[in-house]
Amino acid sequence: MGKIQKICKKQCFSFTFFLRIVMIISIILALWRRDWVWVVGTFIGLFISLLPSILKRDVKFTLPWILDFLIAIVTILHMGGRLLDYYYTIENYQLITRFFISVLVAFIGLSMIYILDEHWDGLKMDKYAMAFVTIIFTMFVGVILELVKWLNVTGTYYTKTNHVLMLNLTADTIAGIIIAIIGVSLIKSGKLEEITDDFGDQIDKMVIDRFEKRSLKRK
Repeated sequence: MGKIQKICKKQCFSFTFFLRIVMIISIILALWRRDWVWVVGTFIGLFISLLPSILKRDVKFTLPWILDFLIAIVTILHMGGRLLDYYYTIENYQLITRFFISVLVAFIGLSMIYILDEHWDGLKMDKYAMAFVTIIFTMFVGVILELVKWLNVTGTYYTKTNHVLMLNLTADTIAGIIIAIIGVSLIKSGKLEEITDDFGDQIDKMVIDRFEKRSLKRK
């Protein structure tokens, strides 16, 4: 059992290191292309990935491996779209990238709802309600992304047609539904608890406990 844990730790370290390299390259590329929204988004992802190193050594802070994996996929897909112009040369490449972005958003939403439900007394939610909120949250973020495109915040040209808009929102909805269905299954089997266990404990110690203590002091 000890050998297996050591192997897992080495693989996780290698993958996390690879993820950070990809994100740094992505930030440089985004700065070159002046895609400011992607610069901010990638920087936030890199900051989250570096949290274990930034925080004190006695604090055990680990992201769920699947979150690292999804961030890497989205970053690599967007790099391919920008650097190699796959957005324009490969049909539906943008839609595929949008789908995986929505999968990432949905998983983050599901994880945070589940962690709050497990660690915060102020929220008690049925697993099917979690699935529903995950879908709504994913669709909401998708609408915000479309608003950012419409306002042309990045200064980057995007195809603005009702057809593209509906395809993107459909991808958001499908991604939300898929993650919601998978999420319910993971909750039933107890696997979601295993995936988010360490991350949830740290969120509990760093945020939820402090929030509850301040609330008690005010009373």
